[in-house]
Amino acid sequence: MGSEGNVRLLRALIEVGTPLGASDAARLAGLTPAGARKALERLLDTGFVENVGSGRTLQYGLRRREPLIRAIELLFDKERDRYESFVSSLKGALTGFTEIRMAWFSGAPVESGQPVDMSVVADAKEIDWIGDELRSLLRGIEEEYDLIVEARVFTRADAPTPGSDAVFLICMEADIGARTNQPQSHTLKEERSLLMAREVARMMRSDPSLVARAKHHLNRLMHDEQGTATHAIAEWRQLLETYSPRQLRQLLVSTSSRATRLRQSSPFFAILSEEERDRLMSSLEKTQ
Repeated sequence: MGSEGNVRLLRALIEVGTPLGASDAARLAGLTPAGARKALERLLDTGFVENVGSGRTLQYGLRRREPLIRAIELLFDKERDRYESFVSSLKGALTGFTEIRMAWFSGAPVESGQPVDMSVVADAKEIDWIGDELRSLLRGIEEEYDLIVEARVFTRADAPTPGSDAVFLICMEADIGARTNQPQSHTLKEERSLLMAREVARMMRSDPSLVARAKHHLNRLMHDEQGTATHAIAEWRQLLETYSPRQLRQLLVSTSSRATRLRQSSPFFAILSEEERDRLMSSLEKTQ
């Protein structure tokens, strides 16, 4: 496909499933805007990608009538299946460790041979033996997937903050208020959840890809065992498949009991980029 940038842009277009502007495509592919534009122009020449719209509304979409597009989609399907199997294996390896409070790795390796950096948070008295046990369990996973997994074990006090690309393997439910270090009552949580939903609804008007990104996120979650969260994931996925963008925005900002319940499991915050999250949190802080 010519270059790594071309591959990453095609992957982004296939996963989102809708045309993207150059800036959105760059963000999802992890490229600079200038690099993404050059790569998109090269993909136009290959015939895999075509222009949609013009001027300020110019976007790039897959050229579905190109016969090789389906073959490329199948390649990315295989890649995704292998990735999800790898994540599932890591979760399985951690299942028996009740002492682990949180575990994640930061995205996937970008280059061949690059290790997967996994962070594990546990109680201070358990750290010494957990590291050795993990090393033993991870050997089999490394051999199966031909990858190196570097596991670093931290106490709660010295643990790093997970980045926006973190893939959580074990995680206690995150509290939105932790960003501002404010204790939250149930009512305050609902108020902040509604404020966040209003901001997401506003963002959806200018970035239609949010819905497609949320669908992709939920489809990946459904591959894993989510326990009691499975019903909420299925409900949100059905809504994203059947509701129009206008209906979704109305649901997000509704004060009905159903909307209030659904906001507690909203998939939108999880799929925002670090820049989008910072912008959202900044807007929330200004309204308080």
